[in-house]
Amino acid sequence: MSVERQCPQCGSSDTAHVQRGLAGATDERDQFFACNSCGRVTYEIVSRTQREIRVGRLEPGRAVRLGGSDYIVSRVLKVGLNESLVYVKPNPDPDSALTRLRQGHR
Repeated sequence: MSVERQCPQCGSSDTAHVQRGLAGATDERDQFFACNSCGRVTYEIVSRTQREIRVGRLEPGRAVRLGGSDYIVSRVLKVGLNESLVYVKPNPDPDSALTRLRQGHR
């Protein structure tokens, strides 16, 4: 089953999906898709160490910045002794009051 991904920047569906995988066709620790129209990279899953999780205070609902774009953490899944997968989704409104509260700003 193929999911059509739409670029949050320009709205184009002309995207190329790069699946996470350290064995096989790709050697990527992160999963993302790249827009062929505007060139933007949008992350879906990023791999982080336990230390990076603690230092970045990555937890569900928290706003984060990856590659110059704003995301909301939707899930953190521990998959190894020193690796966690952080599921993210684009933040549609990085200046919203809810986002500022999630980030701990008052």
